[in-house]
Amino acid sequence: MNSNSLLRTAIAALLPTSAVLWCASSAHAAGFALMEQNSSGLGNAYAGSAAVAEDASTIFFNSAGLTQLKKPSVVVNAASIYVKSEFNNAATIAASGQNLGGDGGNAGGFIVLPALYVGVPLTDKLSGGFGLNSPFGLQTDYDTDWMGRFQGNKSQVNTVNFNTALAFKVHDMLSIGIGADFQTIDATLTSAVNYTAAVASASATLLGPLNTVFVPGLEGTSKVKGSDTAWGYDVGLLFTPTEQTRVGLSYRSAMKYSLAGTASFVAPTSSNIQAQAFITGLSNSANPAAPTNGPVYLDLKLPASARLAVAQKLGSAFELLGEVSWTQWSSIKELRIQRPGGATLKNTPENWDDAWRYALGASWQVNDAVKLRMGAALDKTMVTEDATRTPRLPDGDRTWLSAGANFKLCDKLALDVGYMHVFVKDADLDQSDGGFTAIGYPYGRLIGQQQTKIDILGLQATVSF
Repeated sequence: MNSNSLLRTAIAALLPTSAVLWCASSAHAAGFALMEQNSSGLGNAYAGSAAVAEDASTIFFNSAGLTQLKKPSVVVNAASIYVKSEFNNAATIAASGQNLGGDGGNAGGFIVLPALYVGVPLTDKLSGGFGLNSPFGLQTDYDTDWMGRFQGNKSQVNTVNFNTALAFKVHDMLSIGIGADFQTIDATLTSAVNYTAAVASASATLLGPLNTVFVPGLEGTSKVKGSDTAWGYDVGLLFTPTEQTRVGLSYRSAMKYSLAGTASFVAPTSSNIQAQAFITGLSNSANPAAPTNGPVYLDLKLPASARLAVAQKLGSAFELLGEVSWTQWSSIKELRIQRPGGATLKNTPENWDDAWRYALGASWQVNDAVKLRMGAALDKTMVTEDATRTPRLPDGDRTWLSAGANFKLCDKLALDVGYMHVFVKDADLDQSDGGFTAIGYPYGRLIGQQQTKIDILGLQATVSF
């Protein structure tokens, strides 16, 4: 291995860690997908979401359902989400030359997820609609001195999706829908930087192992910010063989991004003259893998998804709902962070699997003004290996339990309220992100379990004209 390659390996300890640098989550469907796009479906755990077509929010779940709207309507939704996610240490090994640190506290927190939908019947067979929501997102924030800080501290990813759609009733039993989606993504992620390990590796490479400069406690920070836009599409079918039965099938395309942004580093200072010289040299190096402030980019393909749903009425008061959905998380095999010109700063294997979700629900029309809902779902994780599960994305299988109600206040106004609790299976982590080197683990070896639970309260207003 030549000296340039050795230097590249040494300063890898300074790079922002992990594939989830741009897209991780302790979100509320598997991975970092967000299901909480309306409250009328929340009470049923989103069982039957591609088939029910009760209001204009159907544009997100199955645009063909727009043909079921009798009047122009507007849906305004807000989901209040509280995530409690804590790391329980088992046998974590500190990063080379650094203190171990604490457990990180609650990496979750409270967010409000808004959404807006408009549906308009244009003729007796043609309807149109518009949706504004956030289908993917992330917010995790550990204590800055925690034991996994070299693998990730704060992670914040936001997407905004603008969705227009048309739906056409082919005949009384079949409707089709097609939509265009314009989506934006913004990300900010931070981590601690182990300059002790970087200086030691660089000095051993350039001066020889006997002259290694090892100064404990040299710690800096890194921040990566980036954004991009992408176009996609969605299609849907709604089959109504009888007045009592609806079957929905929908598909949302993948979104291909090339996120452009910046990487910035704050380096420590040292009273050790040799260590300070290496810190200065690394910060000003012409090597594209060096921790210098400057532009970076990442090619990323957010997954396609599909839903198959059934809504079956039992008489005039009861309705049973079921759904199977699929998300193509296998589209993310690796995340390669690059400088302009194509030089790789960091490449992290992911090898995620596709994820499946299964949901059952029921609704009871108590009277003309009140409908009660309940539901349950099993949401399988796409992360199947402890070594590829990171603290930015401590994903595990999820079980959803929910209840809700619809209140028709008058012909023009209806309110939906829903509550859901999500049980997340404890996620085992054994993550070293770079492995063992001659001086130990530059990022540390994080060994333990992430325990997460999620509570969601949704409120929706539907105004008809």
